[in-house]
Amino acid sequence: MYSYFFRKHILCKLYPLIWRIYCFLYTPYKVWCIRRKKKIKVLFVLQSLGTWKSEALYVTMLNHERFMPVLLVIRSEEEDDRENIKKYLDKKGYAYIIADEAVGFRKMFCPDIIFYQKTYENNVLSQFYYKRNLYALFCYVNYAFHSVDEKWAYDTQLLNIAWQVYFENEQVMQMPRLLMRNKCKNGIVTGLPMTDEYLVPSDESCNPWKRQEHSKKKIIWAPHHSIAPENWLLYSTFLEYADFMFLMAEKYSDKVQFAFKPHPLLRGRLNEIWGEQRTSEYYQRWATMSNTQLEEGKYVDLFKMSDAMIHDCGSFTVEYHYTHNPVMYIVRGEEQNHVADLNAFAKQAFYLHDLAKCENDVERFIQNVIDGVDPKKEERMNFYRESLLPPFKKTASENIIQAILGDVKMK
Repeated sequence: MYSYFFRKHILCKLYPLIWRIYCFLYTPYKVWCIRRKKKIKVLFVLQSLGTWKSEALYVTMLNHERFMPVLLVIRSEEEDDRENIKKYLDKKGYAYIIADEAVGFRKMFCPDIIFYQKTYENNVLSQFYYKRNLYALFCYVNYAFHSVDEKWAYDTQLLNIAWQVYFENEQVMQMPRLLMRNKCKNGIVTGLPMTDEYLVPSDESCNPWKRQEHSKKKIIWAPHHSIAPENWLLYSTFLEYADFMFLMAEKYSDKVQFAFKPHPLLRGRLNEIWGEQRTSEYYQRWATMSNTQLEEGKYVDLFKMSDAMIHDCGSFTVEYHYTHNPVMYIVRGEEQNHVADLNAFAKQAFYLHDLAKCENDVERFIQNVIDGVDPKKEERMNFYRESLLPPFKKTASENIIQAILGDVKMK
């Protein structure tokens, strides 16, 4: 009872004072200390494989003499993805630690800097959230491109208290400067590490696509999870196109191979609506047809070695443009509903998509991919050169490391 009263009333009143002390007194002192260390301990907290977008930064730090990066696998409050994460890390040969939920970060590793995957408090077990780890500094790499101009996306406690928050370009920092309590004074334009992987030439040995008897066009279908009526996003067109996409896979089986790349949360939503058996059978069918496959983990190689994508995921609206390939967005309802909350950067990326409002539009796009028809190619390339390449002629990971070490002031 006393513990609840203390957390509810006393800590809530003390938080503004704690925030000021941490940001204006402790953070400068901690920065001074870590920049003088021979080895800076950096902890990457991993909860979801699909949204781990700082792998390139981890690898760059692993090969840097000043950093000691560590991967810590923990259970998410949204989904337990630990087995998928462990399988991937084992395959890549990365060392990692499985979190002991009875022990905090400090006893396990005592990091100087912590990178979380998401900023939402309800996503992390309380003992692992930043409020219990204020001895460290926090840096943040977003798990998707900054595409919405909404207060909830930027004005979180973690983003305000973080030492450094990294952005892809100057344009997307304009709104956080207006919406965040700290006016985004901790924001730095470095590019996002997820883009570094797209700048490396494709390695055929990492090709995730099924072998076929002859060459076929490779098209990804990536549906969003927001299928339930009570979901406030309501992007997803999955229920309307679920059967139709199988028809396309069968009709064009001699010319196209399809990869089903669902949002990680879609299976859980479908279990509630369809039931586990029907959902499992649907996923299994994608995994076993001769010209189709199921992809639920890391996807950069899948994207890089594809020919096109069809989706309704906001997080892919910008990212897929790094492949330079044609891309289609299936619009649910009115077109303006999809762009209402987008910033200018994301709107430009959205309108570089071929937009579909019916099944005929989707099939026309598939036929264009087969025929090599790509009317927006030059526009997409201009967008890539002007808005997507990391600044300073370096990778985003190199820019972030320079920002942490204070070698170059990047604002």
